[in-house]
Amino acid sequence: MVILDLINSCSNDKVAQAALACIGGHFAERVRTAAGDKGLSVGRYVVLAVREFASRTDEATQEALRVKVVRDDQPLLRGLREVLEAALERDPFFLNGETMSATPPYAFSAARENALRYH
Repeated sequence: MVILDLINSCSNDKVAQAALACIGGHFAERVRTAAGDKGLSVGRYVVLAVREFASRTDEATQEALRVKVVRDDQPLLRGLREVLEAALERDPFFLNGETMSATPPYAFSAARENALRYH
């Protein structure tokens, strides 16, 4: 359920921005800079990165993330950091028209089914 929780909670700009603020530090500053470079709010940048993850990753990738974060003290924040780190590395790959106009994350049936399977 951790992956589905990550996708759903960080699909809202304000929640995504607050989650990044909780991570804080140099990492959050890197994300703020990347968002500014793209002309996006921090929250919107995070939302798009999470949606990209939800729509484009396969079952193996989602399972690898789940395994990496499930025993962490803060699994959602750790998962968000992993997703954002990947987005920063492949920047600006995830900022395409398809992702920007994507339906809300709960409509990503593959991500949802995978997340529910590992609950």
